[in-house]
Amino acid sequence: MRRRLLLVTPFAPTPHPRHGGARAVRGLAGALAERHELALVYVGAPSAVDPQLARRCVAVHAHEADAPSRVVRRLRGAGGLLRRRSMWAAEMRIDVLARCVRELADDLRPDVVQVEHGVLGDVLRGVAPAPSRVLTIHDPAASGFENLPYQHEGLRLAHRLDARVAVLQERRALAAADAAVVFTERDRQVVAASAPGSTEVVRIPLGHDVPAAALDPGGAQPPTVVFVGSFRHPPNVDAALRLGRQVFPPVRAARPDVGLEIVGESPPAAVLALQGEGVRVHADVPSVIPYVNRAAVVVAPIALGGGARVKVLEALAAGKAVVASPRAAEGIGARPGRDIVIAETDAAVAAAVLSLLEDLPAREALGRSARAWAVRELSWPAMAARYDELYDRLDRRRRLRSSAARS
Repeated sequence: MRRRLLLVTPFAPTPHPRHGGARAVRGLAGALAERHELALVYVGAPSAVDPQLARRCVAVHAHEADAPSRVVRRLRGAGGLLRRRSMWAAEMRIDVLARCVRELADDLRPDVVQVEHGVLGDVLRGVAPAPSRVLTIHDPAASGFENLPYQHEGLRLAHRLDARVAVLQERRALAAADAAVVFTERDRQVVAASAPGSTEVVRIPLGHDVPAAALDPGGAQPPTVVFVGSFRHPPNVDAALRLGRQVFPPVRAARPDVGLEIVGESPPAAVLALQGEGVRVHADVPSVIPYVNRAAVVVAPIALGGGARVKVLEALAAGKAVVASPRAAEGIGARPGRDIVIAETDAAVAAAVLSLLEDLPAREALGRSARAWAVRELSWPAMAARYDELYDRLDRRRRLRSSAARS
C-alpha cells in the first residue's frame, strides 16, 4: 500500500552525512521515498538536503535553527529545562518546529507522521490523532547519561538535569505515539517499561548503505587502531577515554609501532588530552573514510548508552576487522568470531586487537566475512518493508477503533 508519510528528523539529510544518526536517517528516508509519497521536514539549512532525495519527495521543508551566542544558547537551554524540555530541543526551537509540522499535517493529510529521535517527540503531541503517529527512538533517554563525561565539566549539574528532563520528554512523546521503533532488544525493553499500554514498541534493525568497493582489509603501515564517534554523544567520550587510558597502553607496550587514531566531532578537552605516546585525535574531519581505510583494526569499546552503532555497521560494510564490546554490537546481528570480534572487558579488547595485529590473514578474513554479511543483511529496502508491516498494523488498529466507536 502506497501511503503519504510526513517524516520529521533533527538531522539534515545531506549527500554525505558526517555522523551516524544523520546517515541512518538519510538511508531510511531514501528507502521510504521509493515506496511512499514522502514529505520531509528536517532541522538544517535549505541547501543541506541531498538533491537526489529531495527530487523523490512530494515536499521538503527545512527548519533552520539559528546559531545564537553561547550566552543566548545557555539561556535558551535553561528556559527549556524549566519547561521540561531538553537543552537540545530548546536549541532547535521545538515550539516553532511543532507548529510547522502541525500546519503541514493539516495541509498534506498524511497517513503517517513519523518523528526520528526522541528529542523531537513533543512534535507528535500537536498532531491530530487521525494519522498514525510513529516515534523512532535512536537512543533511549532512560539509558541515563547524567554521570558520564561531558564536553564542559563545569556544566555537569546542568547536564544531569538535562538527562532527567529528556526522560520526561521521551515519556510524553511515547504517550502521544501509536508506536515506537527501537533498534535493539535492550532498547525495546527499556522503552516498553516507560510506554503506555496503547503504544506498541517494536524493534526494527538499522540498515546501511554498503559501499560498492571494500576498503583495505589489512590496513596501512605502520599499523593503526581507529575509533570513530561523535563526541556530542557522551558514551563515545567514555569509550574514547577508556580506550586511550586502559586499552591502548598495553597494545602500545607490546607493539611500539602501532598508533591509535581517535576521530570524531567536537572532542572535549579530556579526549584531546589523550594525544601523545602514539595517540592522535582528529576533530571534525571532512570524512572518516581515509582513517578507517588505513586502520588495521577498528575498535568500538562502548560500555554505556543504547541504540545501534552506525560506526560498527560502517566498518563491517567496508570490510574491516572490527573489535567491539557487546554493547556496541547490540542489534547488529553479525556473527561473533566470524564477522566481528566481541570483547567484554578493556583487557579483552586489548588482547583481541593485539591478536589481529599479529595475524594479517586473520584480520583480512574477518573483514571479508564482515562485508559479505553486510551485503546480505543491511538492505535499506528490507528495513523499509518492516516499517510497512508496522504501518499496516496501525491501520488495522485504527479501523477497529473507528468501527467500535460507530457501533
